[in-house]
Amino acid sequence: LCPTSQGEWLPLNPDFPADIFTSCLTTPIPIALRWFVHQTPLSTQGLDLDTIADAIPGKLTDRKTPLGELNWIFTAITDTIAWNVLPSPLFQRLFRQDLLVASMFRNFLLA
Repeated sequence: LCPTSQGEWLPLNPDFPADIFTSCLTTPIPIALRWFVHQTPLSTQGLDLDTIADAIPGKLTDRKTPLGELNWIFTAITDTIAWNVLPSPLFQRLFRQDLLVASMFRNFLLA
């Protein structure tokens, strides 16, 4: 998997990692938050883009925390998109049989 075709170059922005595609695959919630804050100028007043994800309290694995709830919402949205787009056997194989594979495909949908 590559973010560009042969001969194409990734656009660079100093506010984001050099490879947003890979960042979406490895750290989807932090990059999504940074992207949203960057795309919504009114929400960036007084916020540091580099630490926006660190400012949200909680753990990704604990749904009772704000960060955990964001992760739960992300999972629900990406699973719903996959459920509506993929044939049922493929959805079951990619999103229900292996937790690691499911996580990577959710992150791929974000990318």
